[in-house]
Amino acid sequence: MHLNRRHTLVLLQSVLALWGGPAAAGASCVTAAVSVAVSPARAWAILSDFSVAHLYVPDLTRTEIISAQSRGVGAHRRVYQGEDDYLEETIIEWRDGQGFVIKLHNGEEVMTPFTRAQFSYSLQAAPAGGTAVELSMIAQMPWGKFGETLGDWFVTPVIEDTLVQVAAGLKSFYETGKAATDDDRERLAKQVSVVVDGPACEVFR
Repeated sequence: MHLNRRHTLVLLQSVLALWGGPAAAGASCVTAAVSVAVSPARAWAILSDFSVAHLYVPDLTRTEIISAQSRGVGAHRRVYQGEDDYLEETIIEWRDGQGFVIKLHNGEEVMTPFTRAQFSYSLQAAPAGGTAVELSMIAQMPWGKFGETLGDWFVTPVIEDTLVQVAAGLKSFYETGKAATDDDRERLAKQVSVVVDGPACEVFR
């Protein structure tokens, strides 16, 4: 998953530069849910392929696995936006057949400007058939109460919008096998539901 830093974080970085010293922080956590018309086994087969993020996440151009392993805890990839701009993602929790959690980072550092940035994929059989997919992201700001307020004002809305686009693209790709387009995401976005700090966020606790 790739948060579009070009469109969202420049203002945050500029504001944070005016403040001096980290403190305890609040966190923004958002979950997007969508139903996908494929079996849980098929959904897991696609999800566990760590090389296909660019086929459904908006603005990504390619995915490169840079670890020796391509699945399970420790699998590490770069997701590119353009030719050279990339974000690193590493699996830190693996639930075989059900999902996994990744951390978002650049080298040894958490994705700027956060002190914690993680993303969860979760699958389960849908009551009406197919697969229920939940995508959750937690982003923790520095700067104590001020950072928490910035998160509420700026970060949470951006995460909501990003997750809707990712979930809609995922639905299109899983159901058709073809790379999702912006038109696909726009068409399917209404089928995505979003919850802030819902039960799915417990995976990050």
